[in-house]
Amino acid sequence: MSALVIKEWKTDTKPIDDKNNFISITGRQSGLIAWILSLMGVDPTTRILVGVDRVEFTANSLAGTESRMLPLQGICSTYYGYHKPWKQALSYFSIGFFIAYFLMAAQLFTPALLVIFAGAVIGLVYYFLNRELTLGFVENSGVISGIRFKRSVIENIDVNEEQAKSACVIIQKLIEAKEKRSKATAS
Repeated sequence: MSALVIKEWKTDTKPIDDKNNFISITGRQSGLIAWILSLMGVDPTTRILVGVDRVEFTANSLAGTESRMLPLQGICSTYYGYHKPWKQALSYFSIGFFIAYFLMAAQLFTPALLVIFAGAVIGLVYYFLNRELTLGFVENSGVISGIRFKRSVIENIDVNEEQAKSACVIIQKLIEAKEKRSKATAS
């Protein structure tokens, strides 16, 4: 699955809506066409809702909707990750530098400088637009459910590693609170 761009990111230690959800994360397919479709109301999105009792994954597409609900006591751990594509960005700069080397050998200094500059700009833009955040859950059964997100330029939403960690901490606290409630009612 390709990375989704973040359309909405809401997390808090208190409920964020009237349904007792603490986390609501929505992503859509990246690209200008997907954004235009979302403006027209054709909005294929993926959403994670985390409440006091369950985690809900919902994927909407042009073909329909698919939801998956996981009880909190069925989740044994959460994880997050942050991928920085510095190698790919460096390769764009290196290609520009490589082309510029041959231009300088041919005594074309001004075009060589422009190529180096273009390679650096392309590399930086690629780096900042393609950093990916992964957020997921591991169920007691061993099933791993996760979603990858990247920065949304159009919606101007960027999530960093600290925000992802905060979401995982909130989920872990909800799981622990659910376990304590279950043990208290069992005794």
